[in-house]
Amino acid sequence: MTKKEINNILKTESGIILLEKESEQSFLEVILSNWISIFSAMFFLTRRKLDILLLIEKRITLIVQNKVYAERNFIRIKSIHYNGIKSILEVTDQNHQFSFPLNKFIISYEESRLIKQKLVEFINQKK
Repeated sequence: MTKKEINNILKTESGIILLEKESEQSFLEVILSNWISIFSAMFFLTRRKLDILLLIEKRITLIVQNKVYAERNFIRIKSIHYNGIKSILEVTDQNHQFSFPLNKFIISYEESRLIKQKLVEFINQKK
């Protein structure tokens, strides 16, 4: 999923990007970047990957390395909570509770605080 597609989704539906960061490099990408610097620079520029946590009014999408990792549609989100210790996003929808593990994002302390802040903004926006 490209940045342009994500922006189109945000324009058509009310939502927020909770976290956006560059993806961690794979083992092969690290070897290529250390092996041949000129080719690795071109490789990096052409293969820029993002990890995005997208929260829309009735949907949550986890994008890891520009690919949809998990997506869940809801009828109505009653509550949403981020557990920074376990790195889990917990969502309650009418009768069910869902949890989304965010281990693939490798979230730092600052990013964790940012997610919590944006969640508060999103909840206040819905009211």
